[in-house]
Amino acid sequence: MKISFLMSAHNEEKIIRKPLENFKKIYSFDKTCEFLIGLDGCTDKTLDIIKEYPFVKYYNFKGRNGKPKVITNLIKKAKGNIIIINDADWIFKVNNKNKFIELKNEFIDKKLGGIAESYPIEYNEINKIKSMGHLGNLWSSYLWMDFQKKEYTYKENNKTYVKFSKSYFPFLVNIFRKEFYNENVTLGDDFERTIDILKKEYKVLVKKDESFPRMIAAYKKSTFFDIARQKERTSLAREQVFKKYEIEINLLNFYIPLLIHSLKNLNRINNIKGKLAFFIWLITFFIGTAKNKLKTRKKSTKDGWLMRAKR
Repeated sequence: MKISFLMSAHNEEKIIRKPLENFKKIYSFDKTCEFLIGLDGCTDKTLDIIKEYPFVKYYNFKGRNGKPKVITNLIKKAKGNIIIINDADWIFKVNNKNKFIELKNEFIDKKLGGIAESYPIEYNEINKIKSMGHLGNLWSSYLWMDFQKKEYTYKENNKTYVKFSKSYFPFLVNIFRKEFYNENVTLGDDFERTIDILKKEYKVLVKKDESFPRMIAAYKKSTFFDIARQKERTSLAREQVFKKYEIEINLLNFYIPLLIHSLKNLNRINNIKGKLAFFIWLITFFIGTAKNKLKTRKKSTKDGWLMRAKR
């Protein structure tokens, strides 16, 4: 079983060394892994930094194409049967070699199509986080995922899997069998993968073990301006995914139950600063959503990818 890590990179010189150093650590665990990076119209020193890591394969694509197009091009070159999509500002945290073997062994189950993101990417060294925006993203995502685990999973052989439903916004999947990749046409590429796998009656695993290999943020700060742009993009992603898959989500069947769950579980947030950050995030979420709803001309998927936060 071979794993291919894929990354789309556009002008990432300030942050890309962190995931590359992490790739180096993973490569020391398993020399069968391959690491493919697609440079999406880079004009800075990203390529120079990548060249310092000879085990990494890179492809320099002309123009600015956006993440989905770059990943589609990389998939064609990937030799692994398991794909891990690693954004340039993420680190795939692996505590030790045994945990990496555990990840690979999950795919011995031929009916397993993918593994969901089960914890927020900001859920790492919580007590060291100082950025209010970072905390807002952390706790909003944590409470959302906690709600998802409670309402939209089932148990089988002491493992937890995602239920298929048309009345919720699905888990994210960035670890999956290569055969399930479809070129994504929405901004919700990681949500599309989950639905595609479940519709083919394969399983998506949810891990309730924080030490299991997972994505964490390579950055330590987020501004609420970035979050507002992100939520505007996320709102558009929801519209695109819902339309494509005929998902029916409304206030009564999802958003109000989620809000009630979040308010009931505010005690999970361990300090006043975190609680305040969550409520500011909530306001920012509504602002970003409203901005998208009020626009008469919707941004295209390509436009949406250009809205990602600059690191």
